[in-house]
Formats: sequence, structure tokens, C-alpha cells
Amino acid sequence: MISVSLTDYCDRTLCRINNHNMKTKITTAILSFALLVVFNFNRLQAQTPGSIEMGPQYANEVFYSLTNGEVKSSPRNIWDIAFYTNAFSAGIITNGGAGVELYTYPNAAADGWNSFDTTGMSGWTKMYNDASEWENGAFNRNQKGHPDYGWGVYSMTSHDVIGDSLFLIKTPDGIFRKLNIIRKYSTLNQYEIRFSLLDGQQDQTVTLEVNPQNDRAFMAYSFINGIVDREPAAASWDILFTRYIASVQNTPYPVVGVLLNPNVTAARSEKTDPAFTDWSNLDFETGSDVIGYNWKSLNGSQYVIEDSLLFFVKAQQGGVYKLVFDSFAGSSTGITTFNTTLLSPLGLNNPEVVKVFVYPNPATDQLNLVLQGPSFSGKTGLYDLSGRLLRNWELDRTGSMKLDVSEINPGTYILQTNNNGTVTTNKVILVK
Repeated sequence: MISVSLTDYCDRTLCRINNHNMKTKITTAILSFALLVVFNFNRLQAQTPGSIEMGPQYANEVFYSLTNGEVKSSPRNIWDIAFYTNAFSAGIITNGGAGVELYTYPNAAADGWNSFDTTGMSGWTKMYNDASEWENGAFNRNQKGHPDYGWGVYSMTSHDVIGDSLFLIKTPDGIFRKLNIIRKYSTLNQYEIRFSLLDGQQDQTVTLEVNPQNDRAFMAYSFINGIVDREPAAASWDILFTRYIASVQNTPYPVVGVLLNPNVTAARSEKTDPAFTDWSNLDFETGSDVIGYNWKSLNGSQYVIEDSLLFFVKAQQGGVYKLVFDSFAGSSTGITTFNTTLLSPLGLNNPEVVKVFVYPNPATDQLNLVLQGPSFSGKTGLYDLSGRLLRNWELDRTGSMKLDVSEINPGTYILQTNNNGTVTTNKVILVK
């Protein structure tokens, strides 16, 4: 006969109860974790419907964040021209979507202000923004390469851009003006411009301070109202729904579409299964019209959406989003509907920050670019101090590149690297 004390009995019974409770807790924890994983996966893969309204005749431009939704709706016609806010840029765009027209005056340089006339204007070439590159604005389209940037010439002494051209500009109200971009003071980030009516009346010379708006991509300007509040902070939006001039069958034509924030990258995937989500091997680009306008087509009086055309965007607030358009109402309301899907929570806010190293510095014929981080996709470009792009290279997926600068003149330059939407700048000096 085995004798068991009451204490032993109670201890063994309590042990069995505790073991049972422990197994129950472990099972519950595993189940909870599994449910959490499924929940998060479903949350990542779930479609989120979105819509914007530009208004009748596309009266507004809409700045949109894939993370936070609509950021700002801004009247299209409040600005005429806009200046890229980077101190090392000479980019100036026109509001072509609102009907602003720009012509280079062919009969004289900047010193021909008093003799300016419009004789033969019908044969002048109209200037348009480059839809694929923000900085190549309408004012820059006559550029001949360094040191000529279209509206002016870069000075090696002052590092300013000195205006050498006259322009004729027509605003949406039908008024023609003559215009001279006199100078960009690069170190101060200031522009000095002069404009008047064709008969010389209302002659004004204005200094524009860019720095108060350098948190935006562009500083917008109206010849009537001066600097205007067009944009939200550049860091707050990813895409812009707007009307702009694009090349349609090799002809400049006003279109309605989507342009990328200068700091955002996107990939375009055509003739793709609508269920496709594997973005990891796609080529993300920085061009402003990667999304563009041709995700829709007009069939009779109705717009048709191409459902096998998918876009993938790396948002500024973090995350890779799949963007699929659903409908486009046209000029009656300017409503566009779409779906977004968060595919990865990682993005620009990925804690694994890419570091960029450049050596030797100073250099003669070659720069070595080394990136340390999780992934590499994008471009690096060499800019002079006026902001003009001299050379650019696609990033090597190995993160290590040799950049040939043997044909670049000695001087100080900026190497700007855009890797997966994260922009890094390095000052480099070239010597011979």
C-alpha cells in the first residue's frame, strides 16, 4: 500500500493544474500571434478606395498622400510661373495646364528690352515644360549645356545664373507681357525678374525670396498677385492630380493626369494580372510622369480605365503602395477614383538607412560611389552649383559604382543620389 500525504497529493494535483494552465496559455499565445500575423497580412493586402475631385473643367490641382489621403486642393489659375526651390537649381516652369504660353524672343538678347516687338510672332516657337523632368521647365528648354541653362548663363565667378534672354509670356487672362529673368543669386536663393506690358507700361523689377518656401518643391508666382500659396510642404504629398502639357503623338497637348513628387519613386507595370503584388524586382523611377495620363482612354463619351496597368509607389511617409485606377469622370466633375494597397510597411522610414560615401574627394577622372544599406534602386547625378544636371547614372544594384567624370571641367559640384526615393547630396571637387 502506497502512502500519500495530503501535502503530496495537493502538490501533485496543483502541478497538473498548473501544467494544464501553462499549455492553455501557450496555445492561446500561439493562436493570438497567428491571428495577429493574419490580421496584419490582411491589413497590408487590403484595398483602400480613394477618390479626388478636381472640379468642373479641372479647376483645381489636388496634392495627395498615399498614406494620409488628400493634402490640399489648390485653384489651378492662381499662378503663372514657378521656381524650383532648390538653391542649386535653375528650373523654372510655366502653368501650361491653365493656358500660360511662353515664347523666346528671337530678335534680341536681354539688352533688347526697349526694342521688343511681336512682329512675326506666329512663327515663334512655343516653349513647354518637360513632363518627365520637373527641373527642365519651359524657361530651360533652350539650354545648350553647361554653362547655358536656357534663360541664362552660369557664372564661374559668382556661381549665379545671369539672364541673357527675353521672353514673351501670355497669361490665361489673355494679357501679353515681355519678361526677363535677370539673375538667380544662388547663394541667397533669390531671383530677380523684370516684366511689363508690351507697350512698356506697368514695368516692374521684382526680387523673389525663395528660402521662405524652400520646404515646397516650387515657389509659385502670379504677375498680378506675386508669390502665391499653391503647394503644401513637399514632404507631405506623394502625387499630384493636375492638368499639364504632354507630348501626345509627338504634339504638345493638354492632358489630365498624375505627376510624382520630386522625392518619390514609382514603377509602372503594363499588361499585368490585376492581382500582381510582387514589387521587389520592379524598376522604380524618379521621372515626374511615370504615372502620367494614359492610364485612361476616351471611348466615345466615356473614359475607359486600363485594368492591366498597375503602379507601385514608394510613399514619403513610408510604405510601398500599389495604385490602380478605377474611374475617371472627365471635365464635368474632374473626379478620379482608385484603389491603393499597402504592400510593405517599409519604405522611406525604413530604419535601415542607406549611407552614401564618395571618394576620392578631390578627384580627377573618376569618383567612387559606395552605398551601404538594404537595397539600391534609382539614380545619381552630378550637378553644378547652379543646379544644372551634367551627368547621371543608374544605380548599380551592388551598391558600388565608378563614375567617369573625366570630361567634366574642374570645379565644385553636387552629387545627388536618389535611392528608393531617399535623396542624399555630397559636395565633390574635381581637379586636373
